[in-house]
Amino acid sequence: MPSKTEFYRQMADHVATQLTGSWQEWAGFLTTAARLYKYPFHEQLLIYAQRPDATACAEYDLWNEKMGRYVRRGSKGIALVDDSGDRPRLRYVFDVSDTGTREHSRTPWLWKMKEAYQEPVSAMLERNYEVSGDNLAQQLEAVAHKLAGEYWNEHRQDLLYIVDDSFLEEYDEFNIEVQFKAAATVSISYALMSRCGLKPERYFTHEDFMAIFDFNTPATIGALGTAVSQINQQVLRQIGVTIRNYEREQLAERSNHHEESHELHPERRLPDSRPEAERTADEAPGQVRQDAESIPEGTPSHPLQPAADEREAVPAPHRDRRDRTEPSGADDAPAGERRGRDGAAESQRPHEVGGPDEHLQGTGRGDSDGGAYSQLSFFLSENEQIRIIDERADPKVAPI
Repeated sequence: MPSKTEFYRQMADHVATQLTGSWQEWAGFLTTAARLYKYPFHEQLLIYAQRPDATACAEYDLWNEKMGRYVRRGSKGIALVDDSGDRPRLRYVFDVSDTGTREHSRTPWLWKMKEAYQEPVSAMLERNYEVSGDNLAQQLEAVAHKLAGEYWNEHRQDLLYIVDDSFLEEYDEFNIEVQFKAAATVSISYALMSRCGLKPERYFTHEDFMAIFDFNTPATIGALGTAVSQINQQVLRQIGVTIRNYEREQLAERSNHHEESHELHPERRLPDSRPEAERTADEAPGQVRQDAESIPEGTPSHPLQPAADEREAVPAPHRDRRDRTEPSGADDAPAGERRGRDGAAESQRPHEVGGPDEHLQGTGRGDSDGGAYSQLSFFLSENEQIRIIDERADPKVAPI
């Protein structure tokens, strides 16, 4: 029987080989990956395999400590394989839908494209990539085409090296380039449009995805998926920053307007202008935006990335990016090493909060055979999580 780590590796490989055998399956994956654009390809695969409807994922500790949200009883963690240490280990994340809120809970900042954002986003794309179009969809497709070509130029030798045993093996170098650019361009375009709410199924048909069928081995699928994932992350981060800056500018203008009105009518009160991330889940509409990132950010991974205070409030957990050429910048570092039970038999079911076994091995480091674990750690019950979150938020309760 394979170890849990090996089980999830095999799951990822199995899902990957199924994806490019059907354009509908690949398109479905691209939709999920677009929401989860801050995760690397191999983790997007595992999230898609276990929770294709996930929108914003983070570790248990991060939901509790950073966001003031508790993980609901019975929630099953999404297993991810972490290769950042000497030995691979499993870590678990939970979708925002698995969490509940309290009075002082924070909501992930997840941008959603609106008509008002299209003009500043279009201007940013033209400025950064020197592309234009009659509409945002055309512009995104032009960006995808340009970046797919640049990726090929930078990784040409690596891509030519991994075509053995795939349908690409029969092609000469020129046609491998053509197929890669075609597959990458349509995939990136579809994902960008999906994340921007542009209903990409209106723009693409089965014929547009023909090139993906040549990527039919784990190596070629991994190469294509990595390219798509990295480029999506770059562009979607920039779109998110543009939207956030636009919102801040609009908020500043409204604040100035209300201040002027207040001087004329001192009896009128100013509206609550707190940032979205500071509102609770029960407050004003618009605070929950539909995306799939994962909580407070770290160092940018691309020279075009902005400083930390301009980035989105929800990144993906930090780990070794095996399938990246550079580390991701949207990381929430683990809140300490956690290990499972020594010599305990491993179930291949996801870990569940509030079940008979509440031990969390997902944020710990186990051996590659899934055997030796030396430290116990526990998921707290839902009630205990709520008690701690409320105490942490209450200024009258002294910290321990």
